[in-house]
Amino acid sequence: MTGSITISAEDLRARLGEPGLILVDTRDAADWQAATIPGAVRLDVYGYFVPASDAAGHADLERATWAGLSAIGATEATTVVFFEAKTGMVSPRGLWFHRFAGLDGGLILDGGFDAWVAAGGPVAPGTGAEGAIARGAGEPAPPAPRRDLLAGIDEVVNLPAGGVVLDVRRPTEHTGSFVHPCCARAGRIPGSVLLFYEDLLVDGHYRPAEEIAARARAVGLTPETPVVVYCHRGARAATALFGLRLAGFAEEGRVFVGSWHEWAERCDLPADSGSGQDTAG
Repeated sequence: MTGSITISAEDLRARLGEPGLILVDTRDAADWQAATIPGAVRLDVYGYFVPASDAAGHADLERATWAGLSAIGATEATTVVFFEAKTGMVSPRGLWFHRFAGLDGGLILDGGFDAWVAAGGPVAPGTGAEGAIARGAGEPAPPAPRRDLLAGIDEVVNLPAGGVVLDVRRPTEHTGSFVHPCCARAGRIPGSVLLFYEDLLVDGHYRPAEEIAARARAVGLTPETPVVVYCHRGARAATALFGLRLAGFAEEGRVFVGSWHEWAERCDLPADSGSGQDTAG
């Protein structure tokens, strides 16, 4: 994952109307329809759950990704900017899908639509193309998917020595005191290290790189540490992964796309709960 990750509202204003620029509103349809950046299309990137971390599940993920991005006109020749109300758990997932599809030129609008409005950017009702990353999409798949950006259960279980499984959920999810109604059990992947994704954000923006780096080092990460990031469904994990990348960490980072939702369903896999290890090493 090389190149830029975010763009400011001011810089985006200067590029508005640029040929090949696609603005992607990842908010709910009603919000997009009410007011958005002029010309923005809408893409649902949040609802997708990978069926399973196996060949069939990853094939579904590839087809779903390509179908959703194709619906909004994304190609190798376009620059796609994803945004939500404030930078949170949705627009970075859009960028992760974009890069997983093997496309370059994707960006996150740092601060989201709120930052755009605060910067004096124009707004208009949302009309036009809509799409979704959704299960069951037909052929084709991306011509060159970036499988190095995802991890399945096998990659988590067989993580090389020195690698870290990073849990970016809330502390209550990590300890198991909170359980999602859709999950078979509460807890965490044994040995996983906690770094809450919201600690990499402030006021709807990514924190400065040096602040993110300090938080990464505080839990034992180095820029060279191989990292597999997980959350509940793979959305918050993308936010954390790109935050770490902004600070020069997780160059080889992967998102465990099934995340805790899939791990919890597999009762043959171990789980820890309660307070425990919170740093790598």
